[in-house]
Amino acid sequence: MVRIGTPVRQILEECGGFQGDLAKVIFGGPMTGVSQYSLDVPVIKGTSGFLFLSRDEIDRKEAISCIRCSRCINACPVNIMPNMIGLYSEKERFDLAKKYDPFDCIECGSCSYVCPSKIPLLHLIRLAKLKLS
Repeated sequence: MVRIGTPVRQILEECGGFQGDLAKVIFGGPMTGVSQYSLDVPVIKGTSGFLFLSRDEIDRKEAISCIRCSRCINACPVNIMPNMIGLYSEKERFDLAKKYDPFDCIECGSCSYVCPSKIPLLHLIRLAKLKLS
């Protein structure tokens, strides 16, 4: 447990540092956590944990076009179509993405996790929500 406002850098140093090449810091869990771009980010009230990942632990494969496998649809616990929201978000057609109910998404990250094309569907759904709100 740490005080609110403590920089992540200080917490990492207190824990003995990071062995290897630090590539990514995530606040929260691996599925729905939010990537941070600096170790100087402070802990806030809602911070539940940290993930410190090395370059070897990150899946660096480039996203390819959707292969229409429907794994994201089958994995979705609220039965929306993440592939369609993602497709229209990429094309900045948020008016069309709205038809697929992006606000029903609970942001569990299952769609992104199962996607064989490595499409960041959760990020695209979050973008649609942001643009439509």
